[in-house]
Amino acid sequence: MNKLTHKGYTGTIEASIEDSCLHGQILFIEDIITYEGTTVEDIKTSFKDAVDRYLAYCKETGKLANKPYSGTFNVRVGQELHRKAVEVACHRGITLNDFVAQSIQTAIDQNGIVKVEHTHHHNITIADNQTSSSVIATVEQPLAWGTYNAVN
Repeated sequence: MNKLTHKGYTGTIEASIEDSCLHGQILFIEDIITYEGTTVEDIKTSFKDAVDRYLAYCKETGKLANKPYSGTFNVRVGQELHRKAVEVACHRGITLNDFVAQSIQTAIDQNGIVKVEHTHHHNITIADNQTSSSVIATVEQPLAWGTYNAVN
């Protein structure tokens, strides 16, 4: 999807073949605000004007403008993952909120690509039939299982 941004607001660009025009809507707010144009430059200008008119209208009327993002959201992760996240946060000496925020930031910083590594343990038992003793050795070797692309 093609997107536009202005003053923290995001809008779409869609084509209407039947009407021979471009149109869009400001995303992630409760109010419905649309705009249109006939060229890419027209739609960009129309979007910016729509955001500016919306903010001016809210200021004139005393209405609070919808903020594109509040910074707060609820996530359902299941009891076990919730418990593990709290334990990791506690171990790091931070709050669960800080742990989640840091985890999201890390995923964003990595462009949504998460490398998964696994340490594989081998217990090798060597039996010496002559002395009836055994030796146990552990070999640790990280194995990269691959990457997971979290960005579509």
